[in-house]
Amino acid sequence: MPSRTLRLLSANHLPAAAALFWGLSLAIVRAWQPMDYFWENFAAYWLPQGLILGLLLATRPAPALFTGVALALAAHLQLFCLWINSSVDTMGWLFYLFDFPGALIGAAIAVLLAPHKAAGKPLVRGLLGFGWVAFGLWLNFQLVRLSLG
Repeated sequence: MPSRTLRLLSANHLPAAAALFWGLSLAIVRAWQPMDYFWENFAAYWLPQGLILGLLLATRPAPALFTGVALALAAHLQLFCLWINSSVDTMGWLFYLFDFPGALIGAAIAVLLAPHKAAGKPLVRGLLGFGWVAFGLWLNFQLVRLSLG
């Protein structure tokens, strides 16, 4: 008799898995370059995302909300990777790490608003997750930028 706990992803969870895979693959590719420090770099790139997504999973969110949050975090890592490949700023990793309190607050706001504003509307839940996390990241980025002068 097959185990009911080990099942394949349902169609509702495939977008969340794809968003999670995007963030993980970006972190792996970025951490790969100096292989001597792979685990340290991988932890620096993906651990903040993993912590936020893990805390979000503790609240048992709808798959659409999780997808929106994971997409915002993966897009943030993608933009960070594009930024550090340019010669604009060598201390860009500080911005990346210091932006995550805003993402955590944005995810918390999305979790609190989703049952009231988007009951039964998966697209709205996904947009709430993406929008609030993106807004939290942007706001935190602006605060860090202004504090550095």
